[in-house]
Amino acid sequence: MAIVEWVDPPFTAGHWVPDLVHAAGGTPVAARLGAHSVQTTWTEFTAAAPDLVMVTPYGFHLDGAVDPARAVARHFPGIPVWAIAAILHPGAVPEPPAGAIQLVS
Repeated sequence: MAIVEWVDPPFTAGHWVPDLVHAAGGTPVAARLGAHSVQTTWTEFTAAAPDLVMVTPYGFHLDGAVDPARAVARHFPGIPVWAIAAILHPGAVPEPPAGAIQLVS
């Protein structure tokens, strides 16, 4: 799973976010474990071969994350791209409230 923390320019997940992905049973790719989020390229993100992409722009709720997630989806054809979600193990957590998550591709 790749976490895109910012879209233009793209930033990888850093700080504690990769640890959260790991704790939820996922494998963070294109991430900086224990380090700051860093600017990267779409080539670096796609080279990490994620099976899932989450777009989590800092400071935005779902309505502000959907359009950036749609832009990110162009870089990952055939790979699910989510705007803000708790989706690694959906059966393990309560159903999120309506409007809390959105699959964009």
